[in-house]
Amino acid sequence: MSLISGQLGVVFSSLVLFAPATAQEDASKKSAGFGPGHRYGLRASPEAVDGAIRIGSYNVLNYFDDVDDPALSGKWDDAELASRPGQLVALAKAIRELDADVLALQEVESLEALIRFRDEHLADLGYEHVASLDAGYYRGVEQSVLSRVPITAAQNWPALSTADVVRVGEGFQPVPEDPELAFQRSPLMVDLKTEEGYAFTLIVVHLKSGGLAHAYRREAEGLKLLEIVADRLESDPASNLIVLGDFNAKSEYKSMQLLLEGGLTDAMAHRVFDSSHPDAPHWVTHESGRIIDYILMNDGALGEMVPESGFVLGTFYPGDSNHYDWRKDDAPEAHASDHYPIAVDLIPRESEVSVPAAPAQ
Repeated sequence: MSLISGQLGVVFSSLVLFAPATAQEDASKKSAGFGPGHRYGLRASPEAVDGAIRIGSYNVLNYFDDVDDPALSGKWDDAELASRPGQLVALAKAIRELDADVLALQEVESLEALIRFRDEHLADLGYEHVASLDAGYYRGVEQSVLSRVPITAAQNWPALSTADVVRVGEGFQPVPEDPELAFQRSPLMVDLKTEEGYAFTLIVVHLKSGGLAHAYRREAEGLKLLEIVADRLESDPASNLIVLGDFNAKSEYKSMQLLLEGGLTDAMAHRVFDSSHPDAPHWVTHESGRIIDYILMNDGALGEMVPESGFVLGTFYPGDSNHYDWRKDDAPEAHASDHYPIAVDLIPRESEVSVPAAPAQ
């Protein structure tokens, strides 16, 4: 071999070595991630114990109907935000499978929009009772309740101030120089009573989203939530209180620790926390792989919970970042929400039904 031909061989080898990836190689890399399908939560809801009341929560990812609301215009004009028909079908499928007797919802446009959704997609599920109040959020979504159990009262506190909360102890995030001093979205408090006379109260929340820069606000919302709970218990010490919804925080974050140390108990404290455990994906509530949706109870409600009945219901997962970018890509038709519905079962004390554990697995 001549010196020149040897040098050419080195050059050609280098060209091959550093050649751009082919489309086939790109596709192979893309398929290496977790693709569309089932990833988190259970594939089906466990059967409830006879006589139980199933309490659920579901962030339905900006449910807007296709009727224009003149109160929403400009950047947040709801005419541009109507939910996809496929999303509505997927949401209805998940709600049917969850089969909650009382379902707390987050990110609902309005009472009127919720009633339209119920009548068009859930008419046979017995949700005769509905509550949904304007939460004071500029983007036009609020918390709501669909219920088979009669609703006796509903209230909220739009723009509820958090300026007077007192931070005591360590672990709080610093408050910026020009802080936001109100709930991003007011909690919704709904009182319910069964025909047999069992009364309980839901406080449906959707705490401030965002990273560390907004943690101070979630912490303030958590402290104010404890005040709301304390006020209710002062007026009615026997209240059965359930605080549930999208808390936008992992359980170890300060905003959640405040609630758990303040007298509320996580109804799914039996969940697997070790991410390497094979059952860990069953407990994830958000497609980002986090647990940020909870059902918390005071002692009254906790005493009536079916042990270990809490579960997360999986819905269609659109794929990881190798397959789907929610910022740029259109959502797949089967995609219901970025959150997964959660539920827990209660048996009122006055019931004589036995209460075996209903493990979620």
